[in-house]
Amino acid sequence: MDERQQWTYDAILARCKDLIPPLDLHKHIKHGTLVAYHSTLDGIDFWANDPADFEAELSGRAKRPDAGELPKPGECGSSFDATRTPRSANASMIGMRDDPTNWALEASLGATEGVGFREQWRPPPQPRPALLPETQYGSKRISLGFGETGKRLTFTALHASVSKRKCNVHIDERGFVVAAPDGAVITPTFWGHLANELLLKTKFRDWLNRKVGDNVVGALVVEVVNHLSLRFPDAENGFAGLEGKVNRIKGINDVEDIGKVFLPIGLTADLWHFKNSTVQANYYWHDGQQTLTLSWGGTFDKFGSK
Repeated sequence: MDERQQWTYDAILARCKDLIPPLDLHKHIKHGTLVAYHSTLDGIDFWANDPADFEAELSGRAKRPDAGELPKPGECGSSFDATRTPRSANASMIGMRDDPTNWALEASLGATEGVGFREQWRPPPQPRPALLPETQYGSKRISLGFGETGKRLTFTALHASVSKRKCNVHIDERGFVVAAPDGAVITPTFWGHLANELLLKTKFRDWLNRKVGDNVVGALVVEVVNHLSLRFPDAENGFAGLEGKVNRIKGINDVEDIGKVFLPIGLTADLWHFKNSTVQANYYWHDGQQTLTLSWGGTFDKFGSK
């Protein structure tokens, strides 16, 4: 593996160890089958030593000895599955076996090959209220110009697919499945994930790669697409502009305003990736204004930001 592939592999291994319960991904990878890509969004492909065991552990369980094949989602006649140990409390990953009637989860896993699992994002504990009101500087429109680099809110999510033929584990840049008291729910960030990670950086990129061909120009075009992102109102920018667009909708006849809710508000391009930071070009059209900026952000150990 080259340096970028190794970085992808290490990042995904570390992310799996942070799951609840921790997942030792390395032990599930069949020797000689690992393929690592140049971005965590593409992740890694491999064959599992025991797909049923890997699938059970992703769900926060452990396969019981001599349990045989795991039942398909919805097949088990009762809520108790004798082929696996009980699901861990607050398990990070969730799949259709764990909530087969959840339409939101089914929609989010619709494009997954094999059996899919997504990491449920949980909001951090609420901090104690400040004694004085927080000071505000500038406007949300101005803050958008600083892009998405170095944001404190980490809204990424692990996504895994398991099949007998191939397994994939990658990190979605836009998490959208949130753990709520009544089960998994989808946030408005789903639209940005669909447009960027599924359509632009997967479907369109792979189609373009086949059209251009395996050459220097083709590799360059694919790399450019990998560095581009359409920006929508999402968690990182405080869902900028979404409130105004939604408030203008008074009924089903407001077709034009309904459509505007799904329109992007900006475009960013990652120009350079360093070890712990990124230089980004940001072009936003929001609140009747347009901005074009360069931003540099990330984490820097020497300055105590990590």
